[in-house]
Amino acid sequence: MGQKKKITTKDIAKYANVSQSAVSMILNNKADVSFSDSTRQRVLQVAKDLGYEKKKKKSTPSESLSKVIVIMCPFLSNHYYTTLIHSITERAHDYGYVTFVAPTLRNPGTEQYYLDMLQHQVEVAGIVYLYPTSFLPEVNQMSKQLPIVNIGDKNDDISFDSIHISSVKPAYLVAEHLISLGHRKITYISTPISDVERSRSKRYEGLVKAYRDHGIGDNCVTLRSLSPGEYNLLSPNMLEYSSGFNLTKQILIEGTDSTAFVGYNDMVAFGILDALYEMKYKVPSDFSVCGFDNVPMAGMNRISLTTVEHSIEAKGREAVDIIVRIRDSKTKNEPRSFVTKLEFEPFIVKRKTTGKARV
Repeated sequence: MGQKKKITTKDIAKYANVSQSAVSMILNNKADVSFSDSTRQRVLQVAKDLGYEKKKKKSTPSESLSKVIVIMCPFLSNHYYTTLIHSITERAHDYGYVTFVAPTLRNPGTEQYYLDMLQHQVEVAGIVYLYPTSFLPEVNQMSKQLPIVNIGDKNDDISFDSIHISSVKPAYLVAEHLISLGHRKITYISTPISDVERSRSKRYEGLVKAYRDHGIGDNCVTLRSLSPGEYNLLSPNMLEYSSGFNLTKQILIEGTDSTAFVGYNDMVAFGILDALYEMKYKVPSDFSVCGFDNVPMAGMNRISLTTVEHSIEAKGREAVDIIVRIRDSKTKNEPRSFVTKLEFEPFIVKRKTTGKARV
């Protein structure tokens, strides 16, 4: 059997005895043109009788992405980022938006590719940054045309909306907790220290400040971190965990007078815990362990990690709310004369990985 002939506006014009342009204008409800009701009804009835199917209008890339919120994140192996992404996505759905996740693996070239695409080729609803951009001047400039929200460590050089926490504060809380348990020497284990990833050094500063403020001394906190070269050799799926695991084993083999380890985040702390368990040390009787972020796994019974909560899910929701408010104000042509700088207060969650320092 041959294929059924596709009905066109030319066929309708022939049967309705009107011009093809008249058919097109009637079927598309063209404004500023007038036809008699009888002509309009005749064209519509012929179209129906012949089985005419109107072509679906193809949306342009900018139209199809106008409801997309892009999430720029380093990687997905850290549950901190996945928890944030889920929170952002759920809130976006509440407003009729969807999300697109762009993992960069902290590669500036990959980030640059996404920024070029977003700046020159497509128009999205907004961008949420989950880690410090390597191109802050460019992103500051982009934020004048596109809603952008940063979730991360406080940075006064960011000129767009941000939801932050000063990393000094949560570290200070951790140090005070360990001081109260009698820990006079501790080791802070971090991924590579850099000028871009400010939170890593800020947490070290917070630990040192607490020990100094409590009159214990300036040399109570030892900093250990992998070099960028060592870090880049690790699997992207295990970057932070492996950093904690490898460094802790090195420290234990070398010998240490620290009685507690503090991981840069919970994933590093998980690596610390596994290294201690593998080398037959007991937690917390031999060593106490703390992290930051309070990711869901931290609360599991067999882990029970002492860590710092700083409202991960609330941050994600707030980021979407900010983008929606900016877009609404633009739709209403309302000038925006302020930038949101929102800060969440941290609090420590005390669990089973911390206890009194061994004598």
